[in-house]
Amino acid sequence: MPQAATSLRSVAWLTLLSLAQMGLQFALQVVLAKRFGTESSMDAFFAASTLPLVVSGLLAGAVTSAFVPVYVETRERAGETAAWSMAVQVTCWLTLIVVMLWQLAKQFAEPWMETLHPGFDSLQVWDTAELFTILSSLFIWNTLGGVARAWNHCLGRFVRTGLAAVAGQLLTFGWAWSRAVGDGAMNEVARAVVFGSLATFAIQMPWGSILSRGWPTSAESQAAVARCMRLAAPLLIVLACTQLDPLLDRYLTTLLSPIQPGAVSHLSYASRLSSAFLTLISSGLAIVAFPELAAQAAARDESGLRREVAAGLRFLIVLLVPVIMALAIFNVPIVRDLYQRGRFHATDTAIVGPLLAILSGLLVGGCVGELTSKTFYARQDMRTPVVIGLIGFSLGAAFKFWSFRRWGVTGLAAGTSGYYVFNAVVLLTLIGLRDGAGNFSGTVMTLWRSLIAATCAAATGYAMLRLSWPYPSIWSGLIGAAIYGVVLLLLRDEFAARAWRMVWPKART
Repeated sequence: MPQAATSLRSVAWLTLLSLAQMGLQFALQVVLAKRFGTESSMDAFFAASTLPLVVSGLLAGAVTSAFVPVYVETRERAGETAAWSMAVQVTCWLTLIVVMLWQLAKQFAEPWMETLHPGFDSLQVWDTAELFTILSSLFIWNTLGGVARAWNHCLGRFVRTGLAAVAGQLLTFGWAWSRAVGDGAMNEVARAVVFGSLATFAIQMPWGSILSRGWPTSAESQAAVARCMRLAAPLLIVLACTQLDPLLDRYLTTLLSPIQPGAVSHLSYASRLSSAFLTLISSGLAIVAFPELAAQAAARDESGLRREVAAGLRFLIVLLVPVIMALAIFNVPIVRDLYQRGRFHATDTAIVGPLLAILSGLLVGGCVGELTSKTFYARQDMRTPVVIGLIGFSLGAAFKFWSFRRWGVTGLAAGTSGYYVFNAVVLLTLIGLRDGAGNFSGTVMTLWRSLIAATCAAATGYAMLRLSWPYPSIWSGLIGAAIYGVVLLLLRDEFAARAWRMVWPKART
């Protein structure tokens, strides 16, 4: 079977850096859980951070998804200078937009927070608005950081973006751990998040090249800017669905707050843990594969595109199967060992653990949806994901409004998982109907091997949880991961073999 062009080494580096970033995010969540638990100040922080994360994620996602294929196509057809000029112009226009949004958000912080969180009393609204004023600059740093990240990916500088994310998260954790004490502690947490995002953006941006090369405009570069904006416009719709989903969750959980105290924090802890796993699993593959998919689509290499999609699906199966099995079986021990200390109590663990298991659908749907959407974007087909996203979001939102009074945060988590899985299944089906079974080459055997290996790892982890070690789920996860890799290697899995050769080039598998 021909190998896909995506570099396993680049994916491995990005995955390792994502793991380091996730570890720092976990450490920050542990600090927050210990110091604030699920108190009203924690609810206010989660509520205040939602809108900046939603809007910046929406803008960065739409622009970067259009940016990569247009940059690659422009570089192939008009040269590196035209592509570079296009990138700088897009960055300048986007900077103007997000600065205006930032100022608008600061001016109307309190009425916006009151409207978005109807279950909060006046004091909670005031606290949330104060935190939102600090966090509103994330409109700028997260959005521009996303563009800088896509720019580096087009240039093949994958590791630089991973290092920048780790450095930013390290700054956030250090600031919050050292300064978030006493009065105004939550404000310091908000500042820590802002400074970390600013550092990530600053490290990623190619300042030296921009100042030395400038951005000589040309007809080709201006046409590329216009094409990028045209492609990004419909993506704003589908990404609005994805990004507005947590905003809807915040709205509904604040309505639950009077009868289910801590509802906002409970769902937020579970969602952030799931999102961290999602980033760890999908980010490396999607980042490295997207420029390659775009290049093959621009070259009209359909067979190469199918190989790349099939390799991506097989790789996702290898990563997803053990994680989903672990979350289904060990969700309560994982939450207990990560969060349960200080003001985060056993009763909170009993709620957050099952929510984490329910949100497994977000992992599956998010990872597969990321790859399938990138396949459509590489072809500059933005309409199909938009239509599917609108339908999926509408169904998920309807389910949440119907279920949240009956099942509380459990219904909201189920609605999120269902929405993501629906989108991924439909997009995957359309790819198969459009391009044939070559997109799924080898996936059945990969799934079978992964299930066998994950079962062996889960059995080992179950036995280890009976030991009296501190943080048993952490040790079980590490040893289970090693067992999983060894079994895959014995079953002659392609990725396990390639990883073994990458670490030990002279070894024979």
